[in-house]
Amino acid sequence: MTPDNNSGKGRRQKNGLSQQERAFLDSLIARSGVINRLIMRLYLDIDILGLDRWYAYIQRLKGRKRWVNLYSYWPLRILERISSVYVGGSLTSAEQETFGRICRIRAFKLSRWNAIIFGTLTGIFFFTSGEFTLWLSSYGTIFDTSLGLTSFLLYSVGVVSISVDLWRAIDSFARQKAHMPFGFFPLAINSTTFLKRTIDRLR
Repeated sequence: MTPDNNSGKGRRQKNGLSQQERAFLDSLIARSGVINRLIMRLYLDIDILGLDRWYAYIQRLKGRKRWVNLYSYWPLRILERISSVYVGGSLTSAEQETFGRICRIRAFKLSRWNAIIFGTLTGIFFFTSGEFTLWLSSYGTIFDTSLGLTSFLLYSVGVVSISVDLWRAIDSFARQKAHMPFGFFPLAINSTTFLKRTIDRLR
């Protein structure tokens, strides 16, 4: 059950969250592995303690001081939005729901824009790398065979990555569902969550 933000229950703390809201988010974050817990707590501090508090401060300013702060604020906010889509959209589907609550971006939109923007860049990287290693293998060296296999592997990973991201983008529009991407970075950061889930199931 989610906390009712409009109920008036729970006194607001200095960080902009009521005790009830903070406890609810903490319970969601606690379900994740150690890496993703650190990521989500970091963004919780950036958004709530940092940028939200700063923006509230800017609203009270007037004149030149207000505009100077706004010029400093918006580049950081844009950078935070881009990194949120990249990092948050790389989490597991359940964790994207939690991350979306922290950053105020719907989980399926995290998945959608991660797939469209960063999925495209990842696909370009794998295919470009495959082309490069294929070009290297055309030269007569003792590495011909290994370079050819590396090129095949890069093409294969690229195809799988693009296929997964295409499905993620389509399903985000069709059913508003979030899905984890395929790639080295998502597998690395989600590894401790997978391990935690496995251990919990064996208990």
